[in-house]
Order: sequence, then C-alpha cells, then structure tokens
Amino acid sequence: MSARTTTVVVGQATKSVRKARGASKTALPKPQSNRPEHGRQIFVYNHLQKNHVVYSLTRTLKNNASLAQLPFNGKKTVPAALRKDLWHPFAQISFPPGHGEIGLSVFSKLREYRRRHELEWGDEIRFHEKQPDEKLQFRSTKLRGRLICDQKANSVADIAAVLGRLELQEGEEVVKKGGIGLKGEGTGAKVEVLWNNLNDAEFAETWSENIEHGVWRHHKHTVDVDMDIVPVAEAEPEKGSTLVL
Repeated sequence: MSARTTTVVVGQATKSVRKARGASKTALPKPQSNRPEHGRQIFVYNHLQKNHVVYSLTRTLKNNASLAQLPFNGKKTVPAALRKDLWHPFAQISFPPGHGEIGLSVFSKLREYRRRHELEWGDEIRFHEKQPDEKLQFRSTKLRGRLICDQKANSVADIAAVLGRLELQEGEEVVKKGGIGLKGEGTGAKVEVLWNNLNDAEFAETWSENIEHGVWRHHKHTVDVDMDIVPVAEAEPEKGSTLVL
C-alpha cells in the first residue's frame, strides 16, 4: 500500500467539499417571489412642501433614481436627499396581469410629460398676473422656481390624458386622433388608480371609462404588506365636491 502525500489528501478533500457545495445548491428550490410583474404597478409620490412629483416602479423610493427625475430650476429647487417626513404616497396605478409592458410605456410617458412641464413653461411663469392698467412685472427667481416645482395638478392631468389613450377605440378614431407612441393605445386596457386623497382626482377635467378609481390605504414603513383597497362607492365624498369619473 503506497503512502499518499499531504498535498494529494488535501486536494481530494477540497474536491469533495466543492462537490458537496454544488449538490446543496442544486438541491435547494428557488424561493417564489410574491412581487407583481415588473411594470404592473406605478407608484406616485408627492413632496409635501414643494409639491414635487416623482414616479417609481417600486413601493419604496430610491434616493438617486428619484432625485434624477427633478431638473434644476434655480437654487434649492432640488433637495439634497429624500426625507421620509416630506415625501408621501400620492397615487398608485395598477394594470391587469400580463400588461406590464403597457405599464412601462405609461411610466415612460408620465416622466416625459412631467419633465416637459418643468422645462417648457411660458409667460404665466415668467410674469405676474397683469391687471388692466398695469405693466408686466417679472416674477422673482425664487417665486418662479416655486411655481415650476409645483407639478401636482399637472401630474394628475397627465395621468388622465395618458391612461385615457388606452381606452378602446375604433380603427378610424385611432387614425383621426393619432398616436403618441404609447403601447396598448386604443386597446381598451383596464386601469385602476388608487388615490391617497380622492379629491386630488379633480385636478383632471375628465377621466375615460377604462379607469377605475379607489382610495389607497397604504401602510407606513412597510414594503411587502398588501395595501387595502376601498372602492369609490364606499368612500364618502365631501359636500359640494364634484368628481367626474
């Protein structure tokens, strides 16, 4: 019986350990994820003080990705970092299963329109409201920056306009209106919009019939907890409020 050297023994032991590790890896089943299809949900967040609006495909905001959506429009118009006490959920847009591709296209369009609002503004931002016997007066840089940051009303109108393009249309109507490069346009895809405050939906003049509204009951400081949905019929509207759905 020939004696084996220490090097041979160590090499054989190392191979056995590697085989055991590889076998344990292949034997373990992959954990099933409860996360919805990528793009099926769009989360909208609002800044309490400046009324910034950012869009996210995840329930939790990521600092760098969110701040990259905000263009610089003057001193202190872009925060240095996200603060949990200033950003709160504004709305949640949900698409049916298998429509994640449409959701990603809607997400891209909403970000594009919001950026255009912040970069393409006219005299209503540059000048004060003119009285009959007064000359045009320039707004201060600070006031202009504050008005440009306030995208709450514009974002609601954008959501209504973009989701309205998904409403079912006949062939002639599609040709007449033209497309905006949105996937699923005119297919009649159903969309559910949940609002933190249902009255915010009134910023839009009209909503198409393919959109269903509800109240978003979110849980603070939780990521994987399912959110409760309250139908619009169960939510008590305020007196004197008119909501066109």
